[in-house]
Parts: sequence; C-alpha cells; structure tokens
Amino acid sequence: MKYVKIFAAILLFLVLTTCQTLGSIIQEPKLSLKSVDIANITLGSIDLISHIDIENLNSFALPTPKIDWAVSINSNPFINGIFSGGKSINRQEKVTVDLPINIPFDALYKTFTSLASSKEAAYNIALGISFPLPVLENKVFPLSYSGQLPLLQLPKLISGSVGIAKMDFSGLTLACVANIENPNNFAIPLPKMDWDYSVSGKSVLKSSNTKAGQIAASSTGAANFEISLAYADIFSLIDSLKNATEAKSNLLLGADFSMPAFDETKNTLNIPATIPILQTPAIAFQGITRKSLGRTMEFDLALEVDNKNNFAFDLDNFLYDFKVNNSQWAQGKINNPPKVKASAKTLIPLTVSVSSTQVVAEIMDIINRGSSVNYVCSGSTNFISDLPGLNISNYLLDLQGSTRIR
Repeated sequence: MKYVKIFAAILLFLVLTTCQTLGSIIQEPKLSLKSVDIANITLGSIDLISHIDIENLNSFALPTPKIDWAVSINSNPFINGIFSGGKSINRQEKVTVDLPINIPFDALYKTFTSLASSKEAAYNIALGISFPLPVLENKVFPLSYSGQLPLLQLPKLISGSVGIAKMDFSGLTLACVANIENPNNFAIPLPKMDWDYSVSGKSVLKSSNTKAGQIAASSTGAANFEISLAYADIFSLIDSLKNATEAKSNLLLGADFSMPAFDETKNTLNIPATIPILQTPAIAFQGITRKSLGRTMEFDLALEVDNKNNFAFDLDNFLYDFKVNNSQWAQGKINNPPKVKASAKTLIPLTVSVSSTQVVAEIMDIINRGSSVNYVCSGSTNFISDLPGLNISNYLLDLQGSTRIR
C-alpha cells in the first residue's frame, strides 16, 4: 500500500510537470479580423467575406480552426453558423482565412420590417475561434467587426411611352418603352414586364415580356417591347369602333424584379394614348343616268368612294367591267380619276357608250317600261395614300344589285 501511494504521487507529479511544460511550449496564435468586404450583391442576397489573419508562432503546425460566427443587425441577433473550411497552419506561418457569409434579403426584411425604407443598416460580425489541441481546446478567441450593410432598394417604373412602329389596314404594331430607375449601387437585370392593353376601357390583350439586359448601378434604363394589335380583334370586342378613326387606349405595365423581399409591393405604371383606326375605303355604286340616246347611247355611271380616314388617296390603274341584265355594257380603265378626299365621300364619274344594236334595243325597252335592271360592276384599283406605307394594292370591285335608269 505504501508503494502504491508513492507511485501515484510520482505519476501526478509527472502529469502536472508535463502540462506545465506543454503550456510553456505551446504559444497562442495571433488572430485579427482585419476587414470585411462585399463579395457580391444581387436582388436576392448580399455576400460578405471576412478576412481573418492567423499567425502560428509555434514550431509545429496548428490544426484547422473551428470558427463560430454570428451576425447582428442594428444590435439585434440575425443569423449564425459554424465555419470549418480552412486548412491547417504550418509552423511559423501567417495565413488569411476567408469566411463567407451570405445574408438573404428576404429573411432580412421579414425579420426587420423597418428596414424596407432604409438604404443601409449597421451590422456586427462576432467570431469565436478555437483549435482542437489539448491545451487550446477550451480556449476561444473572440473577434468582431462592425460596419454598414447596403440594403436592397426597390427599382421603380418612372415613365413610359407608346408609339406606332408599324401600321396598315389590318392592324398596328406598337413600340412600347418603360423607363426604370435603379437606385441600387449595383447593376440589376431587366425585369419581366407584365402588361394589359385596353382600348376604349376594354382589355384587348394581356401578356408578358422578358428581355436580356441590365440597368446600370444608380441609373435609369429602358425596357423595350412591341405589341401587335389586329383591328378585327378590336372590332369584335368594341363594335362601335368599326366606324371610328381613333380610340383612347391605355397600357398598364407591371414590373416583376423577382425580389422576394418586396413581393407585396406593387410596381405599376399607366400609359394613356390615342391610337388611329384605319378604315379601308369603300366603293359603292350610286346609279345609272342616261346622257344621250340614239343608235349610240351614253350613260353616266356613278361610283362613290367613302374614305373615313383623315388622309387622302390617289387612285391608280382603275379597271372596270360593267354588265346590265347579263349584257356587257362597258369595260376598260378610268383615266385620271379624281383624288379621294380625306374624311369625305368622293364621286368617281364614269361615262360609258353602248352601240350594240341588241343591247340598245334592250335598253330602250327597259327605259320605256321604267323597269329596274340588275347590274354587276367588277374590277380593281390601287389606293395610293398620302401617308407612306398605307397604300392598298389590288382593291377588288364586286358591286351588284338592282337600280333604275334615270
């Protein structure tokens, strides 16, 4: 028993001596958090990089440190984590460990609702660094860093315009521009544009458009897109516009920036405008008037062009073929027809001569009896507009009905 006590005392002495010796041999590393940089900032989050300097003063390598980190915003706890992605530190080596921290804006604004209107917030990063060594495993080296965190700002639709890119008698293509202000100090992608186009208060077309591109930091950019409208679609919804020459319109724009932090914030813009409605001129037959009777008869045929547009036309290559009661009366080309007036009806005079003995006899019988005749007027012409790009080629005539010879 005596020898056991002596052995235990010797063992205890050796352990204490060894620990004191290790404690005097192992030197604590020098640590500092020298800086925190913004590595990246997007519409979804901000990435911070903490640069931690660690100097190993020992003659042997130190194992990979464990780093506990916590971020507070305006002195309130926010997120925390553990980083162990470094490497061992060689003897007498000084290294910089880069600690990445991602701060999601969605979680940030949900946790601190008051930040929605702020441009920046105070943050603090607190670190607890430890090394898995027997002598150092209970030692935690605290470091901290404070700074200002730039916050996401919601871009705004500030203005817009709607112009005519292309127009013909079937419809028109609108060139739309949405001007977007980016108040952030980093570039953002162009948003998805949702739009609802209405005419005379009724929605005509809804869709969305996404184009590649960016809006530079702290500047204004433009999202450009086109909308194609068919007059037939407009008339099917709004019958009263069939005889109109223009209509009030409105483009309701919505910008989707894919920013979860501002999901409930509406970003819309109304762009009112007036669009022209082109009306295809209509040619009608207004009757037959006898001009002279005899072996050769002359008649005036009245053709009338109704032009509801606010611009005029010239008629080119006006060809006609006129029949009465299935008998050929006349065919040919109208030389030098009058100009078709804007927003008016224009009479196109046509004098025809009939000399066929059989047809003349038939006409005299019709005139004497005062009966009606059946006519068919076919042919074609070209409308040459005073405005560029609004010509109508090969307009076909197909007029038929009953009338009396006056």
